[in-house]
Amino acid sequence: MTERTLTPGSSTALDDDIRNHGYAILQTRVERIPKLIKGLCCQEPDGCTEPATLATLAIEETTTEDDGTGGFILAKESGLPLCIVTCPEHRCEASHDLYFALTNRERPDGIRAFDVPGQHLNWA
Repeated sequence: MTERTLTPGSSTALDDDIRNHGYAILQTRVERIPKLIKGLCCQEPDGCTEPATLATLAIEETTTEDDGTGGFILAKESGLPLCIVTCPEHRCEASHDLYFALTNRERPDGIRAFDVPGQHLNWA
C-alpha cells in the first residue's frame, strides 16, 4: 500500500480547496458513516473483490453554526451524497474518479484528500 498523507479536517484548508477547485475531497473510514451500507466491495471500475474500508466524498461547502460547530455540505445525486467506497489500494483512484464525475475534468494537482479523525458523518 502506498503511503497516505492525511490533512486534518481544518475548515480553512477545506474552504481553500472548495474555492480553488470547486470541491474538497474527503476520505474517511466506512465505519465513520453510520448510514453507509456495510460489507460493500471496492468500487474500483477495473474490478476489485477486496472489502471496502474507505469512503470518498466531495464537499461543496462548509458551514458554521451559531454555537461554533461546523459541518459539510456534500455533493449529492438524486438526494444522496456521492460516495465511492474502496479498499486502501484504490483510494487514490477514487478521489480522481469522484472529481471527474462531478466536473468532467481531471482532478487538478494541489487538491488534497482530507480526513476527519474520530468524527462520524451523518446526513439527513
